[in-house]
Amino acid sequence: MRVSIILAPGEMKQYVIFPLDFRRYFISLIKSMLENSPLFNRFKQERPGYSPYVFSVNFQKIVNIDTRMQQMWVRPPVYLLFSTGLYEVMTALCNGAISLKGQDTILGLKLRHINLLPLKEIKSSPQVFKIRGHAVLRGRNGYIDAAESTVEELEEAINTHLLKQHEFLRQEYGQSLSPRIGKIKVIPSASSYHKGVCSHYGGRLTTLQGSIALDGPADSLQFLYNFGLGVRTGQGFGLLEVR
Repeated sequence: MRVSIILAPGEMKQYVIFPLDFRRYFISLIKSMLENSPLFNRFKQERPGYSPYVFSVNFQKIVNIDTRMQQMWVRPPVYLLFSTGLYEVMTALCNGAISLKGQDTILGLKLRHINLLPLKEIKSSPQVFKIRGHAVLRGRNGYIDAAESTVEELEEAINTHLLKQHEFLRQEYGQSLSPRIGKIKVIPSASSYHKGVCSHYGGRLTTLQGSIALDGPADSLQFLYNFGLGVRTGQGFGLLEVR
């Protein structure tokens, strides 16, 4: 289940200035949307565990990037794409978004529109996924670096996160999820991923960008589509699109 939330400045502008470390503001926006739901309790926990959703922030156009100033100029509107496999999470988010419609939110943006997107069901394998922005994968020796890590290390990281997240979400948020999922395999010949670097909370993260072809049970691929690839999905990383 996915919803696209469209934000734009209160006044007509050709562009708006964003910090390169912009995801933290959208994390705060999602907190505001979930403030009156039971899900808000996870934000009060020191270690809340895996997120029951994934999101990405997309721009109509990035006009310019100034790495020295750590800023970028983007052409509005701005799109917050939110995804989950849990009805109660989607309901809470949409209700919160509706309550903020037309109001000032973050970075001088007003919440303009809320569009529920068609349900996508994955019934076959393999699938080629496009990574929206960046994905973060943690391996045995730190974050996965696509320029240096092997396919086997990438697969191990994906499957470790996948199985742990599935077990956690079934225990914490709902038995409606598929009771059993299996491991997936990466198909290098059909993939086109590369190393990325991303500003986040004042630091720099090594990430994965591009597209990735995965083979495995359809339930596993659906879970990744719904909840995201890797870690920090609740911080704006790992949202996948089916190509």
